[in-house]
Amino acid sequence: MLGYAESHLRIALVHPPPRSEFDRRWARFPALGIAYVASSLRAAGHEIRLLDGKLDYLTVDEIVDSVRDEPPDLVGITCMTVEYPRAVEIARRIKLDHKDLPIVVGGAHVNAVGKQALLEGEAFDYACIGEGEYLACELAEALVRGDDPAELPGLVSRRGGEIVTAPPRPPPADYDALPFPAWDLFRSVKTLPLLTHRGCPFQCVFCGHNSGFKPRYRSPENVLDEVDEMVARYAPERIRIEDETFGLHMGRTKAILEGIIARDLQRRVRFSAQTRVDRVDEEFMRLLKTANFEELELGVESGNPQVLLETQKGITLDQVEHAVALARANGLRVWSKFILGHPYETRETVRDTMRFIAKTNPDKLSVSIMTPFPGTPIHEMALRGEGGYRLLSGGWEDFDKYSSGVLELETISLGQLKRYQIACYVNLYARNRRFSELGRLVVSHRAVGLEMLRSAVGRTARETLDRVTGRRAAAAPQPAPRPAASPSNADDLLPTPVLHSAFGRFRAPARPTAVRAKHDSPQA
Repeated sequence: MLGYAESHLRIALVHPPPRSEFDRRWARFPALGIAYVASSLRAAGHEIRLLDGKLDYLTVDEIVDSVRDEPPDLVGITCMTVEYPRAVEIARRIKLDHKDLPIVVGGAHVNAVGKQALLEGEAFDYACIGEGEYLACELAEALVRGDDPAELPGLVSRRGGEIVTAPPRPPPADYDALPFPAWDLFRSVKTLPLLTHRGCPFQCVFCGHNSGFKPRYRSPENVLDEVDEMVARYAPERIRIEDETFGLHMGRTKAILEGIIARDLQRRVRFSAQTRVDRVDEEFMRLLKTANFEELELGVESGNPQVLLETQKGITLDQVEHAVALARANGLRVWSKFILGHPYETRETVRDTMRFIAKTNPDKLSVSIMTPFPGTPIHEMALRGEGGYRLLSGGWEDFDKYSSGVLELETISLGQLKRYQIACYVNLYARNRRFSELGRLVVSHRAVGLEMLRSAVGRTARETLDRVTGRRAAAAPQPAPRPAASPSNADDLLPTPVLHSAFGRFRAPARPTAVRAKHDSPQA
């Protein structure tokens, strides 16, 4: 287990508040990373105060005021890419009141950009790169002793006028030794997250592999002990397994499911998980249902086979249909997730995705817009102008995959992508005559829906103005080669008048006659 410091620090851990309605939608769930760091620091003897801007709906002002009124010895801020500007603002304002108060920043964005987090955030003293449980404790212990922490593996530090980057930190050798997340520091919620392994070996071009490529596993017994504690102490209605692929190591996964059943946990809490469509079989689905899993999330990404190949995800549409059928046969709800704006995407391949969504008819749907997060191959492609991409101007606050304003294609403008995003939802429910569900979705997600609509209308108006003034036409380069579309069937999509009434004027794109030119195949 983690060792104890000779003395303790008062540490404030901060999660910045949400920026958009999409962000607020996910604010119903506590974040695993900060919960693991909090439990590790507390196990090492430190006093922890949590300022969760997301879950507790705290504003930047309220977070800064709390630190001003009760100054800690150390502030730690976690952030995703879209949250980084608010993390910078919080740190800057804290430093105005307490210029000598050390501030460390970590999280997925910092893992991707490294020392750039300190170059852009001048109020940050340290950046934590990689898994933070042990590094946070070592940093705190160094500050207690008055030592220079700059050489701690995984830490980026300010030393005078320079920024020092220490060697990388290897992952922990034993994840069973980590304390369970400190959910008692968070307000009570209906759903708690659970992580049974870290790392993903697959090569999807849109993923930054924040936890690395090599999978590292907790033992089934340790996972089951945590579930026992979660149910006994916090009584959630649901536990959402956050593994990037639940079922990556199928033998171990089935042992966890059998353990849930053996401990009778399925009678006390419901579960959900996400997996890949090429990792499922009949026994797995049966065990999920018996263990009281109510929902299975599937990353499908595209309904066009050539575009799917470009993602390097390594799945096929036949595998998607097989996985959906298996889930349905075993009484599991299916939540399918897609992305619009893949490399060499065209309007017709997007329409293929719309058709495939309606054909597979998932119970729940998420459609995001390709966002070139730092650390992803897509980001590098966008910087080089490859894949038919045009990188738009905008700060980190625009890197929201559901309301992105960062990227468009030479063949599809950002405004068109946003309109297609809405059309995917409308087409799914209307084509399958699920009108009452669509109505309930509009009511329950009205804030998100209005933000999507405002974003699409605003971007479309800007593009129309640019077209009228000639600015866009002058800037647009020649279209890049693109993937061939699947054979079209107009009956598979909503009639154009229905799309008009759904969200204003929406022109069904003309069917391209060109076929994507041959180019280098994706790496395996």
